[in-house]
Amino acid sequence: MDNKDTRMVVYTFIFNIISIIIFSIIYANVSPHNFEPLNPKDKLTYIDYLFYSVTIHSGVGLPDVTALTDIAKILVLIQQLIVMGTAFILVYLFFKK
Repeated sequence: MDNKDTRMVVYTFIFNIISIIIFSIIYANVSPHNFEPLNPKDKLTYIDYLFYSVTIHSGVGLPDVTALTDIAKILVLIQQLIVMGTAFILVYLFFKK
């Protein structure tokens, strides 16, 4: 792996971390009526939204938070499309050589 490849991987990692943070802030700000915890008696905190964002971004699956409204679902879809797009671009650039 040459220096250019290393920089590309580092930039992609940084972009993904920033995306996770931005989406967790967005999720926290469009709540409380757009997202609901698995147990409705619980109150969602920023850590819950960060956990939700990391889980969505990593493709693991949905955690203990549910997107209830169309706006929440659209935000989650946008985050998933960003993840797929960055993965596609990274793979394309690696195999372009």
